[in-house]
Amino acid sequence: MARRKNSFRNMPGFRAVCKLNSALCRLLRLDLARDLVQFRGALPDVCDEDLGGAMPTRSSFEYILVRLLGFYHLHERIRECCLTAASYFTQLLRNNFFMDFITLLIAAIAKINKLSSLQASKSASLYNKLRPQVASFPLVAKHKFLAEGQELPAKLEPLKSSPNQTKADSNTPDLVLKPKKVVTKMEIAKLEAKSDVGTVIARKEAPSEVLSKPKFNEEVLATVADAQRFIVRESKARKQNPPPDSCLTKSIPKHEWLAAKTLFQRKMSKDPAKALNIFRKFIVSKIK
Repeated sequence: MARRKNSFRNMPGFRAVCKLNSALCRLLRLDLARDLVQFRGALPDVCDEDLGGAMPTRSSFEYILVRLLGFYHLHERIRECCLTAASYFTQLLRNNFFMDFITLLIAAIAKINKLSSLQASKSASLYNKLRPQVASFPLVAKHKFLAEGQELPAKLEPLKSSPNQTKADSNTPDLVLKPKKVVTKMEIAKLEAKSDVGTVIARKEAPSEVLSKPKFNEEVLATVADAQRFIVRESKARKQNPPPDSCLTKSIPKHEWLAAKTLFQRKMSKDPAKALNIFRKFIVSKIK
């Protein structure tokens, strides 16, 4: 869009899009929801004529109505810009002029126009409900929001839809939904009684898997010499890739296996029995 700005500069439709963008920026600054929430927070929970309570002044209520009027007329302005831009860009689209940009513009303008019409209708209905309540708020002579001779409109008309949209809505057939089938508890019980899902059978572990799992006998590490032979045999088996099924220590991490061998060799020179006991406990805890 920025690349084509110079091309679109003299087009009436592009000028309408610029006005639409300004109106949307103005709509962002008009925080109507915040004003409504603040005014609702100032209202008392219960209003009784016999009890005196703090009520917002009539000028504060008129300020909210004026904000609603500005919101309504701003959406009118947005809709006028949308219609002006869409009518111009539709003519260009018929002539295959900038089809890629214009198709995107028309889709965005249509979405903005639809949302703006909906918001304007809601603001008009809210204004029509709040306008008769002006007399319920106390009038303070020193605090006047409206100038002399100014009066708020008694009623706002909701934005009317376009003739094409009205015709399309009238031609849309009414949807006829099929009645939902009601299933009673008795019918559910009958259906469950008829269904036979069989019996769950506990399957035993295959004998081949049981036989393939290696077993460790503590008697293999009865003496220090047996432990040394065990270390040599397992070290050779662990070097193979992948380790064979006969390798009992293949599940032990490499750093733990090296630490166990180093500790066994250090302790063996001072206290062979203690070294054998520590190594045997380590192997048993890791394998079994």
